[in-house]
Amino acid sequence: PLAAPNKKEPKINLTDPDSRIMKTRKGYEQAYNGQAVVDCETQIIVAQDLTNECNDKEQLKPMMKKIKEQAKQAADELLADAGYYSDANIGLENKETELFIAVAKEWKTKKAQREQGYPVGRIPEGLTKTQLMERKLLTKTGRETYKLRGQSVEPVFGQMKTGRGLQTLRLRGEDGASLEWSLWCSTHNLLKLWRWTKKNNSNN
Repeated sequence: PLAAPNKKEPKINLTDPDSRIMKTRKGYEQAYNGQAVVDCETQIIVAQDLTNECNDKEQLKPMMKKIKEQAKQAADELLADAGYYSDANIGLENKETELFIAVAKEWKTKKAQREQGYPVGRIPEGLTKTQLMERKLLTKTGRETYKLRGQSVEPVFGQMKTGRGLQTLRLRGEDGASLEWSLWCSTHNLLKLWRWTKKNNSNN
């Protein structure tokens, strides 16, 4: 008789049981999910957090709360990629914060913005939340606003990973990893402020 297939036993990281296996561009890794909200003009991190949940969809609401706690005010506009999209998250838009969340993956969003013209006329009745967000991102304001995401948060992660060598967290446990991530974000801001001060002093 054929032997029963071997079932892989669930794995746990014995050195850091709080971390989780997450899908990254390099494949699956034992990791945490570092979150950061970045000011579009200055690349200053205005809110940050770290979680062991791999799904970004559940992070938009807590990060909007973090902005108020850490920046002491709500964001006027908040841009997010498709990983944060859900009907529930669109419902988080309020009088304080307008949301621009990609419905499709980044390259699909940019392709649609390149190929399709601006929506004209009144907003058709009966559109779903997804269709309304897609339409907003195709407007002139939506396109100009959303493209700021590519020059704000993406470069910040690149600066920390490539420029400063953030490849792994050294402290174990969610508390330790959160503390280290907070330190990375704080020192990023200090470097930005130092370079801004140096540049302006040299111009005076």
